[in-house]
Amino acid sequence: MNSPASQVNSRASDSHTESAALKRLNHVMGPVAAGMIIDLVDLITFGPIGLILGLPVGAVAGYWPGHSMGLSSRGCSTCAIAAGVYCTIPFTELVPLGTLLGALSRYQNFAATDSIRVGDESGWPMVDET
Repeated sequence: MNSPASQVNSRASDSHTESAALKRLNHVMGPVAAGMIIDLVDLITFGPIGLILGLPVGAVAGYWPGHSMGLSSRGCSTCAIAAGVYCTIPFTELVPLGTLLGALSRYQNFAATDSIRVGDESGWPMVDET
């Protein structure tokens, strides 16, 4: 029979494992998901609507993922301006440039960083948080 203390420790380790898994998932998929959101906003602001609403809606869509990924205010503002301009430019609706840039940025980060160790027991890439 498990004691109450061991049950609490078990729940704490399960919570830590879930938290670590979410951090790894965000590290891997965060930029790709942000790019997909910006591409979706670009698709929604199709045609003449994009000339009017592309800049403000795209700016909001670019600022929010940058903020959630921990960029500085200047970095978030740069993302917001770039996303707003991207959503305003005609004929970019069918080009998934945001998603491609997100995937490329994660690939570049993975290739250049020594702090990422590939493969823990679950097969997920491990991120060294030091």
